[in-house]
Amino acid sequence: MSGIAGIMPRQQGRPTAAADIQQMLARMQHRARDGSSWWVDATAPLGAALGHAWLNTTDEAGPGPLTMAGGKLAITADCRLDNREELLARLGIRDASLADGSLLMRAYLRWGEACPTYLQGDFAFAIWDSERQALFCARDHFGVKPFYYHADDQRFIFASEIGPIFAVSGAGARLSEHQISGFLAGLPDDPQSTPYTDIFRLPARHSLTVSDSQVMLRRYWQIEPSPRPMRSDAAEEFRHLFSQSVRNRMRGTPAVGAMLSGGLDSSAIACVAGLQNAMARKPRLPTFSLIFESGSSMDERPFIDAVIGQQKVDGTLIAVGNYAPFAEFERILEEQEGTFLAPGLSLTRGIYREAGAKGMKVLLDGHGGDEVVSQGHGHLHELANAGKWMELWREIRSASNTYGDSMLGLYYQFLTLYGPAWRIAKLRHTARRILDRVRSRPAAPRGASWRHLVNPDLARRTDLIERFHRAGHMPSAVTASEALSHRWILSNGVVPHAFEVLDKAAANFGMEPRYPFWDKPLVEFCLALPGEEKLHNGFGRHVLRRAMEGILPPSVQWRRDKIDFKSNLVHGMLGNHRDLVDKVLVSDADRIAPYVNLPEVSAAYARILGQPDEATLPDVQCVWRSIALSLWLRQVQLRGSQA
Repeated sequence: MSGIAGIMPRQQGRPTAAADIQQMLARMQHRARDGSSWWVDATAPLGAALGHAWLNTTDEAGPGPLTMAGGKLAITADCRLDNREELLARLGIRDASLADGSLLMRAYLRWGEACPTYLQGDFAFAIWDSERQALFCARDHFGVKPFYYHADDQRFIFASEIGPIFAVSGAGARLSEHQISGFLAGLPDDPQSTPYTDIFRLPARHSLTVSDSQVMLRRYWQIEPSPRPMRSDAAEEFRHLFSQSVRNRMRGTPAVGAMLSGGLDSSAIACVAGLQNAMARKPRLPTFSLIFESGSSMDERPFIDAVIGQQKVDGTLIAVGNYAPFAEFERILEEQEGTFLAPGLSLTRGIYREAGAKGMKVLLDGHGGDEVVSQGHGHLHELANAGKWMELWREIRSASNTYGDSMLGLYYQFLTLYGPAWRIAKLRHTARRILDRVRSRPAAPRGASWRHLVNPDLARRTDLIERFHRAGHMPSAVTASEALSHRWILSNGVVPHAFEVLDKAAANFGMEPRYPFWDKPLVEFCLALPGEEKLHNGFGRHVLRRAMEGILPPSVQWRRDKIDFKSNLVHGMLGNHRDLVDKVLVSDADRIAPYVNLPEVSAAYARILGQPDEATLPDVQCVWRSIALSLWLRQVQLRGSQA
């Protein structure tokens, strides 16, 4: 969890001042728990300045930037390379202690701008090439490490956060309506945009080459299934790749802990990491868990206790009492430098705070298990398309037991899409009888949706409906294939957005989150799996469950339920922030009126107030996003008045 920064003049005669890079690093002090340094090339016609805010999580000698060839090559990097042995062998290097940054420069010398294709791990870096008078930048395959930049005719400026760029760029803090409408719709569809029109992000799996005449963006990799032949036992191969991924993410500092929610994903990581510590005769793995009161819908204590008891990890339990989702929210917005799609972030920050206080520097996180391993719902389409109606019925019936969906309704949908006409006609008759009974009951209150939430004028100005159709809605041709739908989910813009949110939150507590599920070989392997390895007998992520046989407690390995955070959020808002919500939607309503549809937001709020236990997810999202947007706009306005 280091921070990187840099400035490259794009006009001769405009030297880079050391004071500028120092000012950028000062804005990232929270990332520099183990020091910071900078380097300036004052000899070249254009020159460059690079800075590094250092959190030592890879057990290296000191902070960067690092140089080679008498300063003709320099790098600043926030990285952890997982295929070091392979790279050392390919490059003919015998010094196994070589820092990751130096290894990156050697890779650049060998393969040039193709070097990211040879890398595995999490990274964001910039290499200044004095001979070419160019800056080469790259971001990892999934966007775990952040990279923001501003480019104009005079300078190119980059950093791990937006604030340091504003500190020296002179770029205006003009808000992006495009980004605001996307936030309200839950649609982070543009991989380059940020909340500010003059600041951009380097997309995941892309590189950037900057010279005095151009800024060239290239994609160096795309998500594809592994081309390697599948082993006969997929669970055994998964266990091998997963264990290797966990081991890679424990490299470096001994101050490694793990989040433990009691769910399948975090429990799998904690158990595998705990076993690896035990086999290496290291101390017990520290784990950190949020504990809600017994009997609440959020209570996962029995599953957490099962993992702690079986693996004998060193469990820290963090009690969550009177949950207040907007507590410290102004501070959180400052950290995030804009809005974000994570209502539970204040709870996650509590884990980072406690882990940091316990001396942790790295925290293993189960985020991404659903996406990487896949719930396998596309397999249902594959069964229907193949005419395997009895197998489809058994799978839907089992899935209904797990997820609570209507068996008959789902089956009818698949028959309508794929089935023979006589089956459709027969089932339609049955469905009509059921519908007649349903219609006699009182109708449930209608929930809002993003179309109701967003101001229609803003939606038109930002082409929101077209954007949502293009990027927020899975095409039918994709839905019909488990492999295609799996890849679509992995490529979704929510993935790097989530990493950036967690990165900024963790950095403020001196923590680096690492994500064993987001490992390139593991992702490629899961994407190549047939549908029945992902969904079987109603259990999604089936290959993971099988792979954890004898490692996970059975109660966790085969648990069917998932925690619904919605009710906790509703009761937290109404119980602790009623005055705030009333103020935002009434006396301060003018602030968000250009962006949201106030009558619809007010109606959603009234429905929540009337029946909080029956609140729909769209209604809750509608109100939460409106409040979050209002508080952020207030911050922006205050900064503008103080400037």
